[in-house]
Amino acid sequence: MISAARNYLVFLWRCARIAFVGDWRYYAWMGLLTAFCLFGLNAYCKQLVSGLASTGMSDDVSWGVYIANFTFLVGVAAAAVMMVIPVYIYGNEEMHDLVIFGELLAVAAICMCLAFVTVDLGRPDRFWHLIPGIGQMNFPASMLSWDVIVLNGYLLLNVYICGYLLYCRYQKKKPSKWFYIPFVFVAIVWAISIHTVTAFLYVGLGGRPFWNSAIVGPRFLASAFTAGPALIILALQVVRRVTASSHQRQIAERRPAAGTAGHAPPRPAFLEDLELLAHHLPELATVPLEARKRSLLGATVVEAAAGDVLLTQGATDDGAFFVLGGRVVVEREENGRSRITRSAGPGEQFGEVSALTGTPRVATATAEEPTVVLRLPAAGLRLLMQSPTVNEMVHHRMSERLMITDRGLLMLRGIVQVSMLINVFLLANEVFKEFYSGNLHVASAKYLFIGLHGHYALVPWIWTAIALNLIAMTLLVLPLSRSLKWLNVACVLCIIGIWIEKGMGLVLPGFTPTPLGAIVEYTPSLNETLICLGIWAMGLLLYTIFLRMAVPILQGRLSKDNEGKPEDTRPEPAIRLKESSA
Repeated sequence: MISAARNYLVFLWRCARIAFVGDWRYYAWMGLLTAFCLFGLNAYCKQLVSGLASTGMSDDVSWGVYIANFTFLVGVAAAAVMMVIPVYIYGNEEMHDLVIFGELLAVAAICMCLAFVTVDLGRPDRFWHLIPGIGQMNFPASMLSWDVIVLNGYLLLNVYICGYLLYCRYQKKKPSKWFYIPFVFVAIVWAISIHTVTAFLYVGLGGRPFWNSAIVGPRFLASAFTAGPALIILALQVVRRVTASSHQRQIAERRPAAGTAGHAPPRPAFLEDLELLAHHLPELATVPLEARKRSLLGATVVEAAAGDVLLTQGATDDGAFFVLGGRVVVEREENGRSRITRSAGPGEQFGEVSALTGTPRVATATAEEPTVVLRLPAAGLRLLMQSPTVNEMVHHRMSERLMITDRGLLMLRGIVQVSMLINVFLLANEVFKEFYSGNLHVASAKYLFIGLHGHYALVPWIWTAIALNLIAMTLLVLPLSRSLKWLNVACVLCIIGIWIEKGMGLVLPGFTPTPLGAIVEYTPSLNETLICLGIWAMGLLLYTIFLRMAVPILQGRLSKDNEGKPEDTRPEPAIRLKESSA
């Protein structure tokens, strides 16, 4: 128990250390976000002193941009479920690692939600009234108490799932399904509940007829499953971009493959080599001795110097490789840039996917340091995989790589596409209900869409949102959006359009006109705007730190195997081949 606690503390310490290491782009980005956070904190201190009078809110319009952002971000947090379902229910391996990024985004989004609720309170020091046993939550009668439970519960679920999966990857161990799969399915239901409860906060206010509609809940979910995955699509491309480097520069620095001119040729593999591999790979003990001997037919051992290329992307051969000593970096070239997908150490394999399927290599593997590898023909690997234990191990490790592929992004596009169609359809239903019936409560909808008694503050906002949503929907339906350039445009339009629609287009019309018939227009103050920017900067700062910790673990560059080595905090995604070959 003491050893386990120590190992976990070391894991947390190394993650914290690596969060402060990066190149100039990383420091510039983090510095900019920190500056916005400090501006926001300063603005909040002013609000804490002078109260909510420093905002644009009033007794008539008691919710503003704080609650508008809260509503939008709850949807972003709930959208992580749209990545969990394909992986854990339908077994989609293409999005396996993308789930981690989605759940980390959910953690950052929930932290921002809690921050927006806090700054919306006139007396945040009185939050203790909601603590059971100390105060009184009024559960289950109060929808606010439900919101407290679902938000904090969802935060804990995602922190636990992400932390456990990343820690298992760090230790190079297969996660126990009993320790996280039940929580994953609970999180699926919980994700839907957090945005449903948020919708019920509006629907349950009987004195605000603009919100009294059963369609609000479905609209919230449809918009969440549009904006959330759209934001994840953009974030994943940023991750893919910043973890890549110039492919042409790396090719110029690499040395010829081991066994070619000037290098020692591969030697035949012996049973002793398999025994050495079994030292790092205990699963081999389940393979009968005769099968192990037959698997070595045609097998070779390659001794590679740092910088030697062991396999090249696009090449065709049937060899699968196991590392006996040293370390190998596997890089995938896309659009002229190379990105590390994994780092393999002793006992780990690479090249097994193309060897088993007979397809061209999907990545290039290069020795990062003096390395010894065992090359098995595909037939030999299949002999070893006749053992269920080895077969399960190989297939598990085949999914342990950071593969942010275009195909995975296009799968998310399908989610955004369908959700946007539903969102626009539900909005059209709401507009029809308000205007066709012509009842006494249409005043709020008129104020929003066409203006009321000379007040038109929200009209440009909502029609801008509708235009952006319609353009985004058209782009998503057309094959044009299969191009990432146009998909990115559609995602940006989705995010902005839905933020306006769920913010300015939902919160403010509910207060106009007031129950007494007065029209009080709301404009956020400068101080209010600075606080919002500060909280958004805090959320982006948290998400950046989470990604900075997670990416090296998913690549295999930060693991228990290299504890104590200073190079595990290097920010460069590429290998320093010139230095290592000198």
